Amino acid sequence: MARISAEQRKQIHETLLSKSKELFIQYGFSKTSIDDIVNACGIAKGSFYSYYPTKEELFYAVLRREEEIKNNIIAEVMSESLPPKELLMRFFDISFKAIEENEFFQSLYQRGEYERIVKRLPKELIDDHAREDLESSLQFVKFLQEKGVTEEDPEILIGLFRIMMLLPLHRQEIGEQTFLKTIKKMIECLSNDLTSFSRSLPPL
Repeated sequence: MARISAEQRKQIHETLLSKSKELFIQYGFSKTSIDDIVNACGIAKGSFYSYYPTKEELFYAVLRREEEIKNNIIAEVMSESLPPKELLMRFFDISFKAIEENEFFQSLYQRGEYERIVKRLPKELIDDHAREDLESSLQFVKFLQEKGVTEEDPEILIGLFRIMMLLPLHRQEIGEQTFLKTIKKMIECLSNDLTSFSRSLPPL
């Protein structure tokens, strides 16, 4: 059997990620089998295991690539030259739209599969993910604080960012009629509060 080149292996890996993502969106993680994935990719089942030991770890790879959206948003916001309030509003607005338009995240959370999948992943993968996520978030927090965001506690800022990133996934629970108006108000209130210097003054 002829050995495949590094370029061919890269192409197969890319196909695995893209085809499995399509299947996860269409059918969900639980209803997508490894046979479904290899058939969609046109590869042998043995080839699948040379890339990923389990379907869960393939899913994790797809998830990590989709989560690059966060780093892209941070990079975009950090390139902007705006006052602190407008900077925050820009970040919240971009994050909201990006998550709302992401079919993978929408299908994942609507089916309620995320927690079940994560529990079956190796602990070291989860720990690495948490550490990398925290590092990138702390860099962004430091940038915002230098720009004039008045909240000094990084954990509060990171928590608020995560909440805003998750809100688009709960559109139906919040209510279709008031969803956009509610989000707009929340972004405005948060941006005002996090950039108000009066909140950092000592009490009279």
